[in-house]
Amino acid sequence: MPRSMTGYGRGSCTGPTFSITAELRSVNHRYTDFFLRVPQEFYPFEDRIRRLLQKEIGRGRVEVNIVLHGSPSGEEEPAVNEQLAAAYYRVLESLAERLDLPLEIGVGNLMQLPGVLELPESTPAGESLWPFLEKALQEALERLVEQRIAEGRNLSRDLAARLADLEVLVKELAALTPVVLKEQKLRLESRLQEMLVDSFDESRLLVECAVLVEKMDINEELVRLRSHLKAFGGALQLNEGPIGRRLDFIAQEIFREINTVGAKAQDYRLTALVVEIKTELEKMREQIQNIE
Repeated sequence: MPRSMTGYGRGSCTGPTFSITAELRSVNHRYTDFFLRVPQEFYPFEDRIRRLLQKEIGRGRVEVNIVLHGSPSGEEEPAVNEQLAAAYYRVLESLAERLDLPLEIGVGNLMQLPGVLELPESTPAGESLWPFLEKALQEALERLVEQRIAEGRNLSRDLAARLADLEVLVKELAALTPVVLKEQKLRLESRLQEMLVDSFDESRLLVECAVLVEKMDINEELVRLRSHLKAFGGALQLNEGPIGRRLDFIAQEIFREINTVGAKAQDYRLTALVVEIKTELEKMREQIQNIE
């Protein structure tokens, strides 16, 4: 079943002192491309993030936005060593009495003295962060894939309907071709007979008509067109791997054959069918650009 290359997924995971949110947005792209926006704490995991996404994303540009809330290292608030602060104060008070100086010291001055304000040690979370990040990413990826599959079903139904319309048009083209060729042959015979009244050679006339009609024959192109349409329908039924490039290639081959038919067509009815087929095919190619 085809998948779309567009979609959105969001996932989150909560740790002891932090939470992680992962958002994935995918858009059309010729190749597979991952664009990561991650906090500094997650820089060591960038390769793992890419490998995780590659398991489900075969084509398209995916923007990865990861947000970290809280502190993964479990830091606590700074603490005050009150005993040390009181000791500092007593020493300063005694010094002020001995020197007969006013004691002008506040809490702010005490906090600046060594050891009064105790800052917690910052320990990097390191490898312990990955399980939480992986869970958030996996949840976002699952939702992204769900959207891509749902949109892919819609695209597949649309392409299948347009393919059926193309098959009908090609059948009309095939049915009309012998009629047009017969008319062309009779028209050529009539004109040549008028031009060669004095030196009429029936065998030579038949040869010339056969050559001209052969140049307008599109039977080979019709055979290849039917083959390409069948291959396109078969590709739509594939359940494994990206098929967007394959569909695009087949559509190009169909376009090439119908261009040849248009160049050979010497009848307004054939030309009208060729234009209709090209119009429908162009719509299909636009839809194919959205398929993974």
